[in-house]
Amino acid sequence: MHSHRGGSLFNKFPSADARPSRISRLKILTTSVLMMAGGFWAFSGPVQAATFTQLTPGSSVLAGTNRYQVALSVAKSAFPNATTAILASGATANEWDPLLASPLSAQLKAPILLTQSASSIGSITLAGLSALKISSVILVGATATEASALKAQLPKNITVSATYGNAIPSDTAASLAAALEKMQGLKSLGSVFAVSNAPANLADVVSAAPAAAMSRSPMLLVPPSSNGVLPSSEAPYLNTAATVYAVGAASSFGFTSTSANTQIVPLTGASRSQTLLAVDTRFFPNATSVFIANGETNHLVDALAVGPLIAEQGGALLFMYGPNRFTPSGTQAFLANTSQVSTINTLTFVGGPTSIPTLDYTMFEQDFSALGSGVKTMTLTPSTTAPTTNSIISLSSVATSVAGKPISLPVTWSVTGSNSSDAVIESTGANTAAFVAVKPGTYTISASVDGTTQTLSLTLSSATTSSTS
Repeated sequence: MHSHRGGSLFNKFPSADARPSRISRLKILTTSVLMMAGGFWAFSGPVQAATFTQLTPGSSVLAGTNRYQVALSVAKSAFPNATTAILASGATANEWDPLLASPLSAQLKAPILLTQSASSIGSITLAGLSALKISSVILVGATATEASALKAQLPKNITVSATYGNAIPSDTAASLAAALEKMQGLKSLGSVFAVSNAPANLADVVSAAPAAAMSRSPMLLVPPSSNGVLPSSEAPYLNTAATVYAVGAASSFGFTSTSANTQIVPLTGASRSQTLLAVDTRFFPNATSVFIANGETNHLVDALAVGPLIAEQGGALLFMYGPNRFTPSGTQAFLANTSQVSTINTLTFVGGPTSIPTLDYTMFEQDFSALGSGVKTMTLTPSTTAPTTNSIISLSSVATSVAGKPISLPVTWSVTGSNSSDAVIESTGANTAAFVAVKPGTYTISASVDGTTQTLSLTLSSATTSSTS
């Protein structure tokens, strides 16, 4: 097979392989852009504004200069009328706590705000509490001493209505499971999510949070090994649940003490993006919105509080990686699923200036509902009514998305056939090409867009040789 994207055969045709500006491509129904700065929901300062110039206009971003401001942006979008907020430490040592709080947040429709440490609220979140008009808070993952310190820092008009957990993450998980069980009036939980307690597997907890929030099911921490021991505080909830969704590394845990009626459902993949895809496919098969977060370990903090918002919007979470990095295989698979992508109408990037500019936007430059849909129509415009050998035949491909919008991604052309070694096809524009063959026969022309290929057969007769006297 011969595929050409340039060359010297058609020097008369200008090279037009360059892709249109990404600024002109993404056309997506979105919500407003939110950013917390100085207590107001707006972009602040020329440096921050410049950082976001590479975002395609029309996409939405929930951002801030750090994890605390990102959480505030998410809170404003998720539960703008909430009077109760959940406070959990955003410090690196406590990153499980806000994630474990996701189902409680969804149950109460109370946003998750991040404290600077286990015992310090921090000025950003304090200002956010006032901006959101919060009147009560729930503390997650705080010891009695830490809870006392946090309470002392709150404005007098904000009360502490409950405290769940302590400094031991598994105890916090169990405390939240008990609270959800009581709030839902259950004797035993219908489902729980088992996630790894290893810091290296935090991405699994991020992946599980939206589904756990959507189903109001607690997340319980288990060792990522078959011979690990389940913490005693969690055992009553995990072992009696009707269904245990084992996410990522937790699927390796030996669930030997569960009830005989408990169904273990592994949701895992060969990579973190594939594990996330397994969760999305199971719980959000008809997602109407997509949230993009940087899936690299040092950027996962941007997604600590976004799970309940994704659940509220019936969305799916996807990972992208850093500068000049590949698009994760799980993300590619999601975008290649036409039926999945066809329902998407909003796209939101989650993260601040440090993480958003590092994302590779090539998968999102097009109308999102067009991704994976490929070529819908293709027309052939021959230079004569009867194409012949040794004549240049113009070809054009018209691709439309599942939403009926034009796709402007460049087309890749190729030709096959018994005499294809004597034929050449060259791109002459984003969706046009020129074809010539020196031998008669039937050739198969292929046009590929976004991984989808459309073909047509073209039969060329011998060119008629004329003579003059």
